[in-house]
Amino acid sequence: MLFNYLKKNGFTLVDSQFTSYLFSDSEQQVAVIVDTQLYGSNKPMYDYKEYTGWQNMLMHKFERLYRFMDNEEQKDIELADAILNDVGDEYDFRQFGADRQVTETDPTRPEYNFESLFEQVYGSKFLHALEREYQYVDLLGKSRYVDYILKTTKGEIAIELNGETYHHPLLIGKNRYQSQLLKQNSLMKDGIKVYRWSNAGMADEKKFADQIRLYFGPENNFCAQPPANQFRDVSFSLYKHQKEALADMEKGREEGKSTFLLVLPTGTGKTEVFIADHCVQKQLGYASRALVIVPFKDLREQTKARFLERNPSLKVATDIFDFNADVIVQTTQAIQRKFASLPKNHFDYIVVDEAHHAPAQGLRRVLEHFAPRTLLGCTATDRRLDKKDLAEIFGRYKLNMTLEEAIKQKLLPPIRAFRLESNIDFSQVRFNGKEFVKSDLNKNVILPSRDQLIVDMISKYFSQRDIKTGRSLADLQGVIFCVDVKHATRLANLLNKHAISAEAVSASSREGLKSYKSGKVRFLCACDLLNEGWDAPNTSIVVMARPTMSKVLYMQQLGRGTRNHPGKEALYAIDVVDSYGPALQPWSLHSMFRVNNYKPFADIFNPNEAVIGEEVILDHLYEQERKLQPIKLFNFEDELGDYLNDEQLARELFVSTGTVKSWVKKQSVIPDKQLPFGTHMLNYYKQNRVDEIRSEKNLKRRSEATRRDDFFEFLEQRDYTFSFKIVFLLLMLKHVDKTGEVSLSLLRRDYQAFYKRLLNNYGQAEKPKSPLNNETFLDDIPAITKSILQNPFEKFERKCFMYHAKDLDKIAFDAVLWDKFKSGDINAIKKQMRTDGKDYFNKHIKAGEFTEATFDDI
Repeated sequence: MLFNYLKKNGFTLVDSQFTSYLFSDSEQQVAVIVDTQLYGSNKPMYDYKEYTGWQNMLMHKFERLYRFMDNEEQKDIELADAILNDVGDEYDFRQFGADRQVTETDPTRPEYNFESLFEQVYGSKFLHALEREYQYVDLLGKSRYVDYILKTTKGEIAIELNGETYHHPLLIGKNRYQSQLLKQNSLMKDGIKVYRWSNAGMADEKKFADQIRLYFGPENNFCAQPPANQFRDVSFSLYKHQKEALADMEKGREEGKSTFLLVLPTGTGKTEVFIADHCVQKQLGYASRALVIVPFKDLREQTKARFLERNPSLKVATDIFDFNADVIVQTTQAIQRKFASLPKNHFDYIVVDEAHHAPAQGLRRVLEHFAPRTLLGCTATDRRLDKKDLAEIFGRYKLNMTLEEAIKQKLLPPIRAFRLESNIDFSQVRFNGKEFVKSDLNKNVILPSRDQLIVDMISKYFSQRDIKTGRSLADLQGVIFCVDVKHATRLANLLNKHAISAEAVSASSREGLKSYKSGKVRFLCACDLLNEGWDAPNTSIVVMARPTMSKVLYMQQLGRGTRNHPGKEALYAIDVVDSYGPALQPWSLHSMFRVNNYKPFADIFNPNEAVIGEEVILDHLYEQERKLQPIKLFNFEDELGDYLNDEQLARELFVSTGTVKSWVKKQSVIPDKQLPFGTHMLNYYKQNRVDEIRSEKNLKRRSEATRRDDFFEFLEQRDYTFSFKIVFLLLMLKHVDKTGEVSLSLLRRDYQAFYKRLLNNYGQAEKPKSPLNNETFLDDIPAITKSILQNPFEKFERKCFMYHAKDLDKIAFDAVLWDKFKSGDINAIKKQMRTDGKDYFNKHIKAGEFTEATFDDI
């Protein structure tokens, strides 16, 4: 049924994958994927990576891409019509479940991998352009969540990462898949493209890096300002009478307040209060345009009528884009899907009526966006009479400042630093380019002496009563981040032996979380809490016992303690400082914020501030004079942030990383800096060296924009010392999937079979002395695999046209090249390779025996 509907509406069938069909409009701007026979007896089997890869590619290609299931039912047509042609009912907002931005504070494993890889591609400062657990209202009014939203100058991009278990159509079932498509189509209808990856989809890091560069664009389109979450200065009122409520708001304005929370019992006239207040503010010239947000359509109509009853001269509308209206009354659902295009100062006066019905994060997005003169929340519920709960729903917003700025302005608790020096030499711990090798950390970090240092520090500074003041820090709770489960268990046992209550927690052992939140346990020793949704504002101490070069990981760990909590004076961040030699140092609080002076237990941003409160106790307990000490920090951003490594230089020059390393080995290119690391050397180059090296190596200036032309220029050279390149490329095009990937095992099988056939038919498969003329060699899988990768593949890989994902047993076309191939390019390549193959084998094997048809089966 959907096929006929799409054809009647000007769509044409242009492609397919498994039992999914792609339709496009005549302008090639809007495309629709239709899934059929997914849940029948003959349902297809395919990897989720193939599903997402094809969809991501099409999402990038088309202006808008929608996806529907065709169950051959009328409701499928109605849903497609509602999305494609703006036909359908308006729905009231429906909130289901908890606010995930509050409950899911830590990333899942796919999310953590995504953040790490995103950081490698764009740099750590652009991580803040990503907003986690983004709440969105779908076309049916239901509150939904997206794993990440990337905010760019060209619009928002949605990113979903929960992988096969949660998203694969064949695993989640028909109903859940339809729900998934509704969310995706709702986002797309509002101009938000949706890209999906699983862990398997991100396992090929080279391809993933190319994909996100292609799909997300350059980093200068991103927001690099890390926001700090806080609350507005809220005036809270609970009055029985309307005049008292109005008087209280006026008093608040005199004190400089602009945000109000009003709780009045049902039937006492909340609506009358805000209508009256709005009338006064309008007369004073402070409310020329107002917005009233209500949860239901019925209440919207009632509120409109009440405004007009009190003041018939007002123009009251529901269209938020009606710039002539005095008052806009609209539902939460409608507002959340349309507000982003309006300027921040569009409304002078905003009311949130029945605020207890509003979704915390969904409404929060709206309130974060606008900056009215008056912001008023109204509710009558008995369940939310405390200021904090109402503020969670109504008052939270994002400060346009960094975490450091928020702390300096005392909007978040100060961070007090302590560097616990272990003097243990870890210079042989290997670094894989991104992070320390975990097996090396296991052998070197889990040392009784190092663990004892940590316990002794806690016992001395955070478990004793100060004799002079009588105060104690023994009630402060904290988290110690460990290398693995074994390390966490050992540290917890050691703490308990010293009468400091502690529990080890992990993904498989979470019993300690409740005990910690209730105050029954003082310390958690954690190794993988980043895999779990977990939050505990009562955390006052974090101990970094797991060295890391990942800024993402360090900031996630630090973030466990940066929330405010009653009675909390500060967050104490304890960095365990080991010796890693002159080359690399793990992240620490000081390197994170680029602070080159250290004073034990002092506010890292205000170290000379007068000693008060808990710091008085620490000052007394500290045996040495607490003074500022200069420290030498090394981290990549400070000292090598403007340099290129081998891989980045290779990308700039459009050669392989192996080529760059070969130049360095032969000393034809000398790095500007070299850092010894174990048995390896890390090479770095100044950015202005790129043009110099390109000129020295006589390399043409190439870019992603020229990638397709470069590829065809390469083929036109017809550089065929042997036939390998011809056969290899034909087999790549035979087996390539929708995303440009080929199974190396499958390609190798046909590669062997082709040359075996030549050997059997003609007594030779190649020129004399070629190993392919030896049947034993052709049967040797490791040897033939090595031959493929060293001969034909390497020619393409060196030019950045292809790459090998070793862990996945895949060879793939470069993502940019594959995206730039035009209609007819594949057939043109095949035709050239068949013609060139015919000429080659007629010349070197047996003249006249070969035709283009010889290659039809490959």
